[in-house]
Amino acid sequence: MDITSKIKSFEIKAKKKYGQHFITNVDILSKIVEKSKINQKINVLEIGPGPGGLTQSLLKANINKLFVIEKDRELIPLLEELKTVYPTKLKIINQDALEFDIKKLNHYPYKIISNLPYNISTALLIKWLKNDICNSSCISFTLMFQKEVADRIVASVGTSKRSRISLLTELYTNPKLVLNIPPGSFVPRPKVSSALIYFEILKKPRYNFDKKKFKIIIDAAFNQKRKMVRSSLKKILPNIASKLTEAGIKETQRPQSIKLKNFCDLSLID
Repeated sequence: MDITSKIKSFEIKAKKKYGQHFITNVDILSKIVEKSKINQKINVLEIGPGPGGLTQSLLKANINKLFVIEKDRELIPLLEELKTVYPTKLKIINQDALEFDIKKLNHYPYKIISNLPYNISTALLIKWLKNDICNSSCISFTLMFQKEVADRIVASVGTSKRSRISLLTELYTNPKLVLNIPPGSFVPRPKVSSALIYFEILKKPRYNFDKKKFKIIIDAAFNQKRKMVRSSLKKILPNIASKLTEAGIKETQRPQSIKLKNFCDLSLID
């Protein structure tokens, strides 16, 4: 039974409070699996499987075990139906993804592949990146976002969409936007387009940095992103002029024009 028929058969309605938009386009589902680069037998974590469209495509791939986290209890019966076909390959976890510790999966190499619920997508990404992801067994993320969010995530230095999430992503991963997905691929149809990003997890953070000071610095800078950094950072950094010079930053620069390495270097200056 295809996903559209399943949704009708089980009388499933997407819930706005969970940010649910189900992918029903089989070609798109196949492309997500293809873009995830599953070239070895690994474990996979999927967040918000919904009626199981992507879940089915992943179970047919060369994977060892698939862990799915679904908060909506009404969707569990659809997933349980899949489990009868793949009893040893599929593990269903009825939990809030924001409360799940992905370090539980560290005993075996794994990838996270998900059509993330829109309302928690950025929060989940930030949580995973900050959770010592480079020292985990996670190889990559393949994640769906609203197109506007995806553009901020992959924004390069000097562009207007450059933001805190761009810096965090670059610090821990090699991100690449690999697929644009039109609203018509989803049920219900969202008002915005979506995009898929493939994140290759780095073995260690790209540069040395002080974790606590780095957060304080980029928060202060991007909270006032239209201001020059000599103004936005003066309250948190004594002797601002000399410190900026030492880090290779011009006083008149705005945060979106500053390279990640310069921000990292600034965090290491006493």
